Amino acid sequence: MVSIRKFGKHVLAVAILSIAGLSTATAGSLPADTWRSAVNENAASLRRGDYSNSLKTAERLLSQMVERLGAGSAEDEMLATALTQKALANAGLGNINDALWYWYIAQEISPAAARSDLSAFGAPGEYLKRHPFAIAESNPGPGTTPARVLKQVVPNFPSGASHFGAGDLIVHIIIDRNGSATLPHIVHPLPAPALSYVALEALKRWQFAPAKQNGQAVAFPFDLTVHYKL
Repeated sequence: MVSIRKFGKHVLAVAILSIAGLSTATAGSLPADTWRSAVNENAASLRRGDYSNSLKTAERLLSQMVERLGAGSAEDEMLATALTQKALANAGLGNINDALWYWYIAQEISPAAARSDLSAFGAPGEYLKRHPFAIAESNPGPGTTPARVLKQVVPNFPSGASHFGAGDLIVHIIIDRNGSATLPHIVHPLPAPALSYVALEALKRWQFAPAKQNGQAVAFPFDLTVHYKL
């Protein structure tokens, strides 16, 4: 069941989800050596400018990492590294909104990502370094019609998610003039970074009617709280 409630200039969407049939097995640790080798190979692809294949590799790695649901600092850093590579590949392909989306998430999962030396990755690395994480603000003027949700997408959690119990994801985003979610800021994460990533992947696919001011679409701040029953 999903309900939408308006609070002043912002919209709070509360999604209560019952995920049935999930395994209760304890999430194992990530096979760090395997991930590290794959990440290093993908870094070489990025340095060569092979952005399409690098993006596919990063997505495959992230999917595998999510399935293992690592919850330790080493696993978090590896997840953030794969997200950084996904951001670099998207920047190389000219997908700027996607690049910043994953770059922001990477830095929130592991602040060390912001200190990464990305100079070896050319223009994509330079672009990300020029856009460090910052809480995005938008101040719509009086008379602005708020953005509203047109379509919601339910996260596809892995089988081990039930191990973490219920949780809340609170995220601040900017709905751009095209009605897309951009520039995420995780105010309160789910119990494991991999779960927050899965939820944000679903949120990225939500569709919004953009805010309007004097008949023109404008960027709009949107605070979202999602309550999960796992």
